[in-house]
Amino acid sequence: MNYLEEAKELVKNLNQRMGPSPYDIAWLARLKDPKSGEPRWPHLIDWLLEHQYPDGSFGGSIVYYHDRIICTLIAAIALHENGHAEKTQQAVKRAERYLWQHLHLLARDPSDLVGFELLLPTLLGEARALGLEVPTHACGYEGLQTAKLKLIPYEMLYSPHATTVHSLEFLGGTGDPVKLQRALAVNGSLGNSPATTAYYLLLNGDDEQAHAYLEAVQQHVGHVPIVYPFRTFELTWVLNNLIFSGTPINEFAGDDTWKKLKEEMGTVGVGADKEFGIPDGDTTSVCVRLLIEAGYDIDAAVLAQFQDKEKQIFRTYHYERNASVSTNVHALEALRLMPNYPNQQDVRENITLMLLNKRTFKMYWTDKWHTSPYYTSAHALVGLLKEGSFVVSACQYTLDWLLHTQRPDGSWGFFENGTAEETAYALTALLHFSQYKPIDPDVLHRGAAYLEQAYQEKDISSHPALWIEKCLYIPYDIVRSAILTALILYHRTFN
Repeated sequence: MNYLEEAKELVKNLNQRMGPSPYDIAWLARLKDPKSGEPRWPHLIDWLLEHQYPDGSFGGSIVYYHDRIICTLIAAIALHENGHAEKTQQAVKRAERYLWQHLHLLARDPSDLVGFELLLPTLLGEARALGLEVPTHACGYEGLQTAKLKLIPYEMLYSPHATTVHSLEFLGGTGDPVKLQRALAVNGSLGNSPATTAYYLLLNGDDEQAHAYLEAVQQHVGHVPIVYPFRTFELTWVLNNLIFSGTPINEFAGDDTWKKLKEEMGTVGVGADKEFGIPDGDTTSVCVRLLIEAGYDIDAAVLAQFQDKEKQIFRTYHYERNASVSTNVHALEALRLMPNYPNQQDVRENITLMLLNKRTFKMYWTDKWHTSPYYTSAHALVGLLKEGSFVVSACQYTLDWLLHTQRPDGSWGFFENGTAEETAYALTALLHFSQYKPIDPDVLHRGAAYLEQAYQEKDISSHPALWIEKCLYIPYDIVRSAILTALILYHRTFN
């Protein structure tokens, strides 16, 4: 199989393929037909009933407690409001029991979800007001909600240019329909979020533009994803994966693609999609690096606006509580190609030290955009290896961790089972490390054999959701590009 040609075809045929979001599906399931009073989309109620786990929870296939808790909570609310059959009532009871038995396990997860500290207290309060038997506390997230809101200027709360627009359902019954309407994007959404748009329609059911957005989402994807549209994010992340294959990036995309990216970035950077309207430091860093690799000159000011001048690290968004490891890795990759960046060497050294100090047990990295340490560690390791021989030595514990956590079948996986996605990240990192220190070839061969078999099966929809948003999600073609990258690099390494 020619994996390089497969990758080129993948880039040509990107179409925003993403798995279903139980969280967003539950929000849409709450909407009623104004005439009949019945669910506007009854098939979404059926979807929830069909996708409840035996333990009463909803969410992704891996057990990530933040995901299971938030999805179970909103699903219970939706079923309570719109389901009257005995089967539905029993599903609600099982969900209530799950919440009581597992809420205290949130601390076991490596990271929160997007907006979790805002959403959990509000949804628990709303569930109790509806008469649901759910926990009377939010495991300390009430205080985190208050702390987060203190970071956001009040006048920015409803702004379409602040990331809170993507999670405004945290306002609950206090949301202002008029201000929400003013924040609608041109596509009819609030922050490209089906859930937040559904929340707005619960307060103001007359907005046909918002209804049309939710219909368009379902028609395009065939279900309800966590975000839509997300064209810029998909393209840049696919290309960012492929750049690690050792193939010149211009082989994957033509001039039209690069010109459009350059135009979209302008002077303010890029975000998930041009219709989202909120640039972020992560996507911008990746885009800057790609454009420079493709032969374009980029003004350092585009990247500099995301730098925390005091700490000399990079932020994904304004008003965030914690800096992202992967965002700083991607900024480091871009900075290396920008010799004219102000104090470039000092900033690179500061990011390098920050990243080395962020490791768990000096072995692996975790981050707030992906549940698996293999994702973050692969990005960090490959990015840091180019910062000098002392960094290669400092990453020996990371190498040991990668080598010793390979499973008997050749895969890697942080949770219950090995996955093709995580195996792709681990294999890519080890292949890059092998350029600096010898790696047992058998480890690489077994990893590649597992990955080739997984790729040939082609059923990426069965892969677990590992990416972090308001719930866990899987961007199918980004994951596929990571797998292809590892296979291209493996065959290139072994000729």
